Amino acid sequence: MYSNTMWGIMKKDTALSFRVPRRLKAELQKVALIEGRSLAQVCEALLGGGLEIYNVEGPKYLQRLLSRQKKGTAE
Repeated sequence: MYSNTMWGIMKKDTALSFRVPRRLKAELQKVALIEGRSLAQVCEALLGGGLEIYNVEGPKYLQRLLSRQKKGTAE
């Protein structure tokens, strides 16, 4: 499992690039501004935190998130 302290010492040796809805990016930028962090730092922290939860809860966690996302787009 990854911990916050491990993220700080892990070498960043690759890039991850994907498209997101404009609203999601704006919300992430707002969090970054509030926290005084870069957008990349916020995204890395949230991805890492989500991965920690996934490692504990397994596929049910991802299924729950995806079902919420699907409900949000259906409205």
